[in-house]
Amino acid sequence: MITIKKEQADAAKEKFVELQTYRHLMANKTGGGISPTRLYSFMRGDVDDEVAAQLKVNLGLRRAYRNLLKSQAFFHVPEALAASTDEYPERHCDGCVVRLQVSRAQENQLYLIIELSDQRRNIPFTLSVFGSDESCEMLDLPDARNGVIQTIINRQSGLARLLADPKTEIFLR
Repeated sequence: MITIKKEQADAAKEKFVELQTYRHLMANKTGGGISPTRLYSFMRGDVDDEVAAQLKVNLGLRRAYRNLLKSQAFFHVPEALAASTDEYPERHCDGCVVRLQVSRAQENQLYLIIELSDQRRNIPFTLSVFGSDESCEMLDLPDARNGVIQTIINRQSGLARLLADPKTEIFLR
């Protein structure tokens, strides 16, 4: 009898997903892909489900999006210079603090709190977080109240995982 360890099964699933994605992209090769104009419009807040889906699977598009955000973001929080002992380190940039706080009512939830020091600046509407492995998670933000944006995220989500890592890069646009 052949025994497959969980790690091997997970690795196999990941490879099959990569292969399926590759086949899908090759089958749709004649479709032309995402234009720079569509990517820019998406970054500016236009809803485009195809761009959002392609950002999850297309590394080249994710890199282009990250480069676009570097020049267009309202706030850019680079990776932390020093490691933190906190489970969810507080992150700072000029005019902004991003932090996570564990919910007392629901331990599987985290409060994402973004504090803006100058309410006269552009108020961000999207959070984009890039991991050191070039993964990306995005979140539409609610309106700010008195310079504070607050929302709830799942503690087990990819976004929470990335925000816990000091090697991530955060863009607010």
